[in-house]
Amino acid sequence: MKPINIEDELKLVDVERIQLTFDSFGNLSVQMPDGVVHCPVVPIRSFPLSDANRYIAIQTDDRSPQEVCLIEDIEQLNEKNRKVLENALDKAYFMPIITGLLSINRRFGVTEWEVETNRGPVTFDLSSRSAITQFEEGRLLIKDIDGNRYEIPNYFKLDKRSVTLIETQV
Repeated sequence: MKPINIEDELKLVDVERIQLTFDSFGNLSVQMPDGVVHCPVVPIRSFPLSDANRYIAIQTDDRSPQEVCLIEDIEQLNEKNRKVLENALDKAYFMPIITGLLSINRRFGVTEWEVETNRGPVTFDLSSRSAITQFEEGRLLIKDIDGNRYEIPNYFKLDKRSVTLIETQV
């Protein structure tokens, strides 16, 4: 059996020979070294939590997504392409930071959270405690019933009331 060469499997692209842009509808597009343009495409982080700026897959945005290319490191891109990709990633991975909790109420098997975020006040519902992922040093990622994501970088650094409310849920 022939060993697999991982580099043959990856679609690493020469970042100096691609062009990332937004079309007039705000869709991300990529022009490949051979001149072929793929639009719309979406950026997918291979390691969104541990290595967010490395191994960014560019995939077609349709019913059966196909990988167009893989960008090894955002820092390898020229400034223009990097800004376009960072903008697209910010949209795709939009995640408000929770800065405080106002209340947590349970009703009909759903937990309603009223919070303050870096984007203003928000109310959202959680279907269960499994929607809260706890990491080291008090970091929490929360996914509401609509699929929106929120982050608390370190809940121990929030005000005492917020910490008390969170500890009833984790």
